[in-house]
Amino acid sequence: MLLSAVFFTLPAGLAAAQTLPDHYPADYADLIEKANEEGSLLIYSNMGPENWEPLIAAFNQHYPDIKVETLDLGPGEVFTRYRAEAGTGVATADMLAAGTIGDWIQAANDGLVVDYETPEARFLPEWSLPMPGVYTFSADPMILMYNKVLVPEELRTASMEEFFANITAHPDVFKGKIGTYDGQFAFGESINFAFVRHHGDKAWEWFDAIGPSARPGGGTGGMIEKTVSGENTASYFASGPVLFPRLEQGIGQIIDWKFPSDGTPVFLRGVGITEKAPHPAAARLMLDFILSEEGQYAVAEGKLTAYRPGVKPEGETSYSLDEVIEEIGGEDKMILIDYDPDMLKEHDAFIARWAKAFGM
Repeated sequence: MLLSAVFFTLPAGLAAAQTLPDHYPADYADLIEKANEEGSLLIYSNMGPENWEPLIAAFNQHYPDIKVETLDLGPGEVFTRYRAEAGTGVATADMLAAGTIGDWIQAANDGLVVDYETPEARFLPEWSLPMPGVYTFSADPMILMYNKVLVPEELRTASMEEFFANITAHPDVFKGKIGTYDGQFAFGESINFAFVRHHGDKAWEWFDAIGPSARPGGGTGGMIEKTVSGENTASYFASGPVLFPRLEQGIGQIIDWKFPSDGTPVFLRGVGITEKAPHPAAARLMLDFILSEEGQYAVAEGKLTAYRPGVKPEGETSYSLDEVIEEIGGEDKMILIDYDPDMLKEHDAFIARWAKAFGM
């Protein structure tokens, strides 16, 4: 467990004269006053300091009197810890930010998050508010990766259909050397579920064909290391935001990558205010800021994917969702890994079918 107590302090009163956007309610100044009186904010998330620091620094430029602390936990632990603490009356988190779709669905159904309507909602895609009180923090694309040295350029396709065909057609290159997430666990399940929903029976045919060549397990960091070393020649459904910053460190000489051209999975990382929040006003300010244009630029600076329309961060290895959509040729080429309740209803059958295809 990593406690990342990230505190930023600026001279008191710096934000006192700030001008609020026209679309904010007239009484928003009262909310700011209450938040300043609360003076602190605790967030449970499965993100590290490198993701939070730019966002908290930007937030504190406006609200220097609010001390922000983040606790870095496993994605499932974000919810189990909050449930345990809230159930016993112990002081707990004001906000949750995590990437486990099933946990968010259950949390919303159980009333663990506040149905807060942000003034920023009018500027956001409809899909970014999947359930009352659950907003989207970032929308992260899943990509294909290849080892340039071991995979000939003509086999480094952007098409998932061609990628799967190449695996079976060229076992000398790919057999036993394909990395991906384990679809039996929450993150991998949600990606695979959305992919199958999009492609239908063809997806199962592909999985059945390439299952013996794949080595599911671990996260994107491990996929990168194995693809760089040559232990894997390719990986699919890797997280783009994990890879992109590392390209600046020289691995672009070895790694080639693609947005899948026939459907790029996009993972929606959730964020919400807890029903038992000790500092509800501060939590509302932070949620509004995360969803604002300035906040989304700070999300991008924290190496995640800003999705608010019009946000386009600078830098060759920093992508917004607008830029991903441009690259893949339109929103219809995007597979949203959304909050489909069928994923929970079909969980056992889906896991069994996936495990059969991959021999697990």
